[in-house]
Formats: sequence, C-alpha cells, structure tokens
Amino acid sequence: MRERVAALRSGWGAALLTTAVLLVVAVVVADFVTPPDKVFFWLILLAPVLAAILLRPWAVAVVGLVALILVWVMSSRGGMSGTVDQAMRLGAIVGITLLSAGFAHRLGVLERRAHRGAEQESTLAAIVRSSEDAVITTDLDGTITTWNDGATRQYGWRADEAIGRCIALVYTHDQIFVMPDTLAGLSAGKRRGPIEAHRVRKDGSHVEVLVSMWPVRDRFGQVVSVARIERDLTAVKQAEEQRRLVIERSALAERLECLGQLAGGVAHDFNNLLAINLNYLDFVLERTADAETREDLTRARTSAERARELTRQLLLFARQEPGDAEVIDVDSVIEDARALLGRTIGGHVELIARRSPEPLAVRCDWGRMEQVLLNLVINARDAMPDGGTVVIEAGPVRLEHDPDRLPPLPAGPYAQLKVSDTGTGMPPEVAARIFEPFFTTKAEQHGTGLGLATVYSIVTEAGGDITVSSEPGVGTTFRILLPAVSAPVARAGGAAGRARRGETAPGGGRSRILVVEDDAEVRRIAVRILAGAGYRVTEAANGRVALDRINRGPFDLLLTDIVMPEMSGSRLAETVLLHHPGTRIVLISGYSEECTRVRHLTVEGIEMIHKPFTADELLGAVRRVLGVATDRGQAAAGAPKTTGTPGE
Repeated sequence: MRERVAALRSGWGAALLTTAVLLVVAVVVADFVTPPDKVFFWLILLAPVLAAILLRPWAVAVVGLVALILVWVMSSRGGMSGTVDQAMRLGAIVGITLLSAGFAHRLGVLERRAHRGAEQESTLAAIVRSSEDAVITTDLDGTITTWNDGATRQYGWRADEAIGRCIALVYTHDQIFVMPDTLAGLSAGKRRGPIEAHRVRKDGSHVEVLVSMWPVRDRFGQVVSVARIERDLTAVKQAEEQRRLVIERSALAERLECLGQLAGGVAHDFNNLLAINLNYLDFVLERTADAETREDLTRARTSAERARELTRQLLLFARQEPGDAEVIDVDSVIEDARALLGRTIGGHVELIARRSPEPLAVRCDWGRMEQVLLNLVINARDAMPDGGTVVIEAGPVRLEHDPDRLPPLPAGPYAQLKVSDTGTGMPPEVAARIFEPFFTTKAEQHGTGLGLATVYSIVTEAGGDITVSSEPGVGTTFRILLPAVSAPVARAGGAAGRARRGETAPGGGRSRILVVEDDAEVRRIAVRILAGAGYRVTEAANGRVALDRINRGPFDLLLTDIVMPEMSGSRLAETVLLHHPGTRIVLISGYSEECTRVRHLTVEGIEMIHKPFTADELLGAVRRVLGVATDRGQAAAGAPKTTGTPGE
C-alpha cells in the first residue's frame, strides 16, 4: 500500500512540475505577443508558488530559474534590456522564487515530522496489538475503549465483546468494591502499580497478573482516559515454584549428606563398643546359672541388640552399610514382603498387593528392597489406628527427557512402586520433612525417626527417587521410581538367598588362627571366642607384627581388621596371598567404604564379616573358610559371601 501511494505521489508531482514550467512559458510568450494593455506577467509569479506545493525546494528553484531566463530573454528582445521595468520583473521573480522555496522547505519539514509520527504511532499500535500482555484502555468511568489481542488470549473475551463494557468484566468480587477508589485516584493523575492481582477469565477460571495503571492526558494536560498493562504471572509463578523446589531438594540433600557423614562416623566407632558389650554379655550368660541374673543379662543383651539395629540403620542411612546389589524381580520382592507383613501389621489392616502387568526387574539389594516395603507399610499401619487399607502396586513407566524434573532422572524405562494407605494423612509442613533423619510424628518410644530416612537413602543410592503426596483425612501415597533393567534375574526369592547366607560348613579342630585387630578389647573378644571353640590363637596389634609372625610360623587362617594403622588389613591380606597362598583369610569390616577397598579380594572368594559381630557369626565364618577345599581355584570359583544379621 505504501509503495502504491509513493508511486501515485511521484507521478502527481512530476505532472505538477511540468504544468508549472509550461505555465511560465505560455505566460511569458503571451505577455510579449499581446498589446501592452494585456498584462500577464503576474501569472508568471504563480509558477513558483504552484511548484511549492510539491514541498521540494529544488523544484521551486527549477521553475523560478526557467521563469527568470525566459523573462530576461523576452524582455531583452522587446527592447527592455537594462530598463527599470526589466529589473523589477526579474527581481519579482527571484523574490517569489526564494519565498516559495522557503515555504516548500518548511512544509517538507512538517510533512516529514508528521510522517515519522504516523509511522511511530503505527509501530506502537502494532506492538500493542501483538503484545503478549493485556493492553487495555478505559475512560474515567471504567468503560473499555481499546482491547488488544493479548487481552483476548489472557481473558478469553474478543475485542468486539469487551469494548463498551465495564472493566469489572475481569475483576473478582472483592476488587469490584475498590474499583471506584482506584479510578478516582487515576483521574487525579496518580499512577498505580505494578501490583499483583487476581483476574477472572471468560470461562470463570482465575489468573494471577501483574498490573500497572496510569492516567492518559490530552495535549492540554487533562486526564481523559486510563491505560493499563496486565501480565499473566502463571509461567513466572511456576518458574518460582520450580526454583523453590530445587533449592529445597538441594538443601535437603545437603542436610542428609552432613547428617549421614556424622551418623556414619558415630556408628562406626559405636560398632566396636557394641561388639564388646554383646560378647561380654554372652560370656557372662554362659557362666551364670541364677535365673534372675540371667533374666537381667538377657534384657541388657536385648537392649544392646536394639542399639545394634539402630547403628545398622544409621550406617544404612549414611550409605556406609555394606550391600549386595543384584538384578531382582520386583514382584518376587513384593510377594516375600507381603508374606512377612501379613503376620505383623495386624488383622485390622487390609494389605493388597498388585503385581506388575509385565516382568519388571531392577538392580538393588534384595534385603534393602524388602526393608523399603517393610518401613513404608508399617508407617502406613501406624497412620491407621482404627484400621484401613494398604495397597502395594508395581508397574512399568517410561520417563521422557525433562530438564525441569526433580531430581533430574535420565529418560528411559523405570519400575514404579506405589504404597498407598487410607490413613490420617499429613499436612504439607510435615510431608516436607518426612525424609529427614530423626524427624518423627510418633509418640516417644514408638519410633526412631530413621525409617523413612533409610528408605530415601536406599532408593536414591539405587539411582531412583521417592516422592510423597498426602492429604489430611484422606491418606498418603509414596511413589518410588527405580531404573528398570533387562538383565536376567539373579534369584527368584529372598528367603532362599537368606537361607544360603546362613549356611555353615563344618570345620574347627586344632587349626592355628592369627587375629589382627588394633582395638585391644575387640581383639581380646575375638581371641576368647576362638580359643573357647578349640582353636590355637595368636594375636597381633597391627599388620607389621602380624606379617612378622606369619613369616616365622605357618597359620591356617588370618582374621584381620581392614582399617589399621601402619599397614592396612587389605595390604596385609594381599601380601599373605602372594607369599603364603595356603593361609585362608577372613576380613573384618566396619562399613561399606572398607568393603570397596577390598572388593578385588572378596571377588576372589575371601570371606568377610561385619562389626559388631557375635560369637556365632565369627565362628560360622571361620568354620566355612576352614571347611572348604584347600585348592585356591575352588575358592575363587565360589561366589563371595558376607555374614551378619539380615539386612546388614
């Protein structure tokens, strides 16, 4: 359209310029061929003025120059050369030409300004029309006068539906009451905003917006209308919520990491003390015949066992409890846990297990997966004192790539485990802290606050995630996602695996055993247990002393702690394997970091037990090692074994 207008203006201007030049020629000729009483000269002066309409000073100059030359030529040929009349004519033409050129220049400036202003207004109008924000103007009574496309997208009303109606069309009920005061302030010239407010869409839904309002004045400074920009904050609020969740999850992870390091350090040292207490209580129980005294000692030992279990949970939470990850069938874990839970949660709670519609396998420690289900179901039972229903269900899901997912789990197939109950539910402030260690809503003596923290640690260590959704009075649902694997399942059930871990082989006799432990009390207990079982025992406080004694006399078995000063147990074991291949080895570990250091040894079939150990556990490990064939190839062919209480 602009090109067509420009073309029309260009053609019209050329025609006007041609007309002006022809007018000059015609008038000059007529002036000199007609009698003197016919004066046409004044018509010549109209030509520069006519050319000035083109708003081009150069066009005026061209016409004036043509007129000046023709008048000079014709007047000279008519005998007026050098006369006052000729000079006056030429001067009049020059004067009119200059005035017309100045007039044309001024008009051109004004036209360009007007054109630029129109272009700016057109650009601003296009910006307003295409803006994602709602741009609205109203009169001083609140009647809508303009309504852009952004307002249509944001509120659902078309421009023809909104214009002419009151702005209260998009107000909530409470905002309608304060609208007169707002309009009064704007009429007085006061700006409002930016402020956050709620608006109502055409479909009745609410949207949160950021509103800025200001008065619009005419050229005399009078307020004549009100303009406003209203920005949808939905995406902003979602981004803020996402950032808040990221910060909360990061802070939770940091808190759990710090608490885990603290708990792991305390639990590791506590293990040695527990080993001493448990075994000395066993020693006293063996020598005591008085029933009342035995009952007291048994209660003390039960308390020590509870402390042992608490320590194990602390190590598990701190990810320092040794585990045995393998490919397991999710449905088999659920069936095993269901059989156990059916006898423990009580008859007032209905337990429903829903199998996966297709085979589902994950890589995790079997015992720890059972503990996850056990903790979640017992937690659900405690939330239903009057009875209810607990549902365990499994199924496959596939996660797509989502950079905003928390935590950032990679895309791919996952196994989903859901544990739902119809219990009392939790308020949001409780659900936000539910995975923190030592946080519990249960009464004293009815929980340590480590159950769900342990679940969180097990799931995240396996590469998964756990979330909770809860509504007071309705119930709670825990959702676990674990990476699914397609490798063959290692075993079909947990009971058989636990039975295999408990197997012992006969052994004993007068075998010679070297006990290496830097903690004197733990070393004394191990020596006493082994000597009481008929073994010939020698002790050493560190690896260098132990190596010197092995070099001086043969031993059937080396029992060594892993972490010791001067020479570690793993280095001692490697040296003995190299120079004394006939000596069997049992390692003593405190937590999983130590297991990682000697993983290459356990792969070769070397036995390992974990602190705090009991007499039965220690003797069982020794008998298994001394009962196997002396051939190192057979030992290497056997799967690595660990001993300890279930779940350790």
